[in-house]
Formats: sequence, structure tokens, C-alpha cells
Amino acid sequence: MNKTMITFTLSSMLSMSLFLYGCRSAASSEPAEKSTSEMIQSELIQFELKKENTDETASVDPPAEDAPAETSADTTVSQGGPYGKISLSIPDGWRYETCPMDSGETDYGLYGIRFYPEDVTDGYISLNYADSFGVCGMGLATEKATIAGEPANIGTYDNNIYWDFIAFKDDYDGIVALTYSVDEWWETYSEQVMDILNTLSFDSAAKEGGAYINNNEYDLDQIGLSFTLKNISPAGATLVFYNYDADAPTGELEYGDDFWLEIQKDNVWEEVPVTLEGNYGFHAIAYVIPAKGCSEQELNWEWLYGTLAPGTYRIRKSIHDFRGSGDYDEHTAYAQFILN
Repeated sequence: MNKTMITFTLSSMLSMSLFLYGCRSAASSEPAEKSTSEMIQSELIQFELKKENTDETASVDPPAEDAPAETSADTTVSQGGPYGKISLSIPDGWRYETCPMDSGETDYGLYGIRFYPEDVTDGYISLNYADSFGVCGMGLATEKATIAGEPANIGTYDNNIYWDFIAFKDDYDGIVALTYSVDEWWETYSEQVMDILNTLSFDSAAKEGGAYINNNEYDLDQIGLSFTLKNISPAGATLVFYNYDADAPTGELEYGDDFWLEIQKDNVWEEVPVTLEGNYGFHAIAYVIPAKGCSEQELNWEWLYGTLAPGTYRIRKSIHDFRGSGDYDEHTAYAQFILN
């Protein structure tokens, strides 16, 4: 316990001493036995002794028996997603950021947690769920390890002092840790990084939200088109069209408002029943996908199919390779997704 320092000037002590001495003289008919200077010295000595005794006593007082024990400032951080919930224990002295699904904040993968020492200005560890993970073997050295009680492969490129990735397996399959610009602080904090990763837990039963499923069977290489989804919910999604090969189409790529939903049951695709009563239709309109460019369409299917239950779905869209009036080729694009 730190001592409390109290300072008095000589003039204030002299005034206080004279005041006290005067009070005692007024209360007694006997003459004072000490001079003013003696009185000041006595008061100073008594004050210092009293303060020192008080401080020493306070510094050795044992804590109360029922006082709670000191605990670390670790913070449990979680990020949920369509494949399960990722959790880490982040200690005092470290900062973290959560990266939700479709937030655009992950460098790789779908969602996760980013952490780094609070006193560094650059670099971090990214722990994400990835629906697919592939690496190149050139200059890559791998080793097997057990982290957070689960098997994992640690990969290091070009004999770096830090590992480049950790890919978890078995029950934690899909969880990948990656390093970004950690060169300057790795030797100081590498052990703490591993301590944090050893607190990892992944609850694959705690699923939430939806996710696009990449399926190579649906690629439309003949017109250079990829068709994906984001911001998936039971009521709708954002459709994303990208022409990655400007020379593949023979004309201009176009799409309309029409769409259909299918659900997978026992590995068979079935039409989702329409809940809208009576006839319905789509606007006869054409949206252009620019060459080597991207186009997005906000889609709400609740008006036609209602709110979707959890399951595996795919959306079907018609794409036209349009050369002129009445001169076009029609292609069918699919994008698969899951809902929890």
C-alpha cells in the first residue's frame, strides 16, 4: 500500500502550532512550559510518528478472509455463423475484432475473430471459418499438432519465423488461423498467440444465418459468368452476377426479375411450394451484366414463398446472351445456399 504524502509549509505549521498553543493557554491559567519553537518541533515529530505508524500498519494488514481472489481480465469472445459458433478467450493486453458473416471484414473465409497485441500498430491473427481451404505446396513445410485438444496442420512458407496458417481437422474442420504482417512482433508474442488459440472452442450445433455454397457444377464458363449470393436470410438474399471473361459471351449478358427456388430433400431437388394464392408474374425487364464487371440484385422471395424454413436450397435464374431482338441464347444459372 502506497503512503499518502502530506506536506505543510513552515508558515502553515507555525500558524497551526501558534493556534493550538493559544487555545491551550486560554484553557489553562498555568503559564506555558514550552517555547514556540519547541512546540513546533514537538508537533512535527508527533505528526510524522503518527503518519508512519498508520502507514506501516496499513501496509501489512492481511486481506479479509472473504475477499474474492484476483482473477485475470480474460474476455470470452464469440462469433456465430451458419456453420457454428467460434469462441476464444482474449487476455488483458490484447485487442480483438469480430467479423460477422457477409460483413466483408474477413481476409479469408466466411466469419471469425481477429486478435492482436494492443501495443502493436500493424499485423494480426485471423481465425475464421472457411467452407474451403487450399494451399500451394511450393516452399511450404507442414507439421501436425494438437491445439485446443483438436488435431491441426501447421503450415510455414519459406522458413518464416512465424507460421502462415493453422488448419484444424476433425470436429473443428473448417476453422483456419492465418497470420498477417506479424514479422515485427512475432518473437515477443508467439507463445501468447498459441496460448490464445488453445482456448478455441467451436460449437458446430450453434448455427445461425445463411451461407452461399460454392458448387463447381454450376459454373457457366461458356459465358464467363459466376452467380453467387450474400446477405442470405429466410426472406431473401442479394444476388451477385460477375462476368469474369469478357470474350466468352457472344453478345450482352442480361437477366430479369424471374427466379425459382428449390429445396434439397434426400439428395433430390424439389420445387419450393408457392404460398401466394392466385396467378403471379414477373416484370419483363432486362438488367445488363457489364463485361468484366459485376451486377447485384436485391431479392425478396417472402411474397412468393413465405419465410423459408431451415434447409439446403438453390435459386434458379435465366441468363440471356443477347445479340439482338429475337437473337439470344438462354442459360440457366444456379446458386446453392443453406439456412439455419
